[in-house]
Amino acid sequence: MALINCKECGQMISDAAKTCPHCGAPVIKDVYCPKCGKKVPENVKFCPDCGTSIVSPSASGTDSKDKTTAALLAILLGGFGIQYFYLGKTTAGILTIVITFCSCSFWWIIMLIQGIMMLTMSEEDFRAKYIDTDKTFPIF
Repeated sequence: MALINCKECGQMISDAAKTCPHCGAPVIKDVYCPKCGKKVPENVKFCPDCGTSIVSPSASGTDSKDKTTAALLAILLGGFGIQYFYLGKTTAGILTIVITFCSCSFWWIIMLIQGIMMLTMSEEDFRAKYIDTDKTFPIF
């Protein structure tokens, strides 16, 4: 645990704090773009200068999802929506199961194609499309 300055009031606070105990402002830690090195706020998903996806310290920890694992799950068990459950998108997983059964398993072929596309896309594109997105049901 380290001490940092609050961006609003300048008081020294713990870097583990969510809000400043002095002024109540949310604590925003600085993160650096891996491509251009520019300092950007913690809550920014893409660098404003070069557009590179920013992996915040919290996203690079244990909750980071592996692209290859998600792709293999989509290829092997895609009709059951397992890749979406793995990625934390429960609604998309349930919708996939329903669509698979309603389409007489045709949707399974779509999920197979999705898995192949996941394998071939870059890590940055994968994170932007499936992890760092607000979309409930990202398909392609």
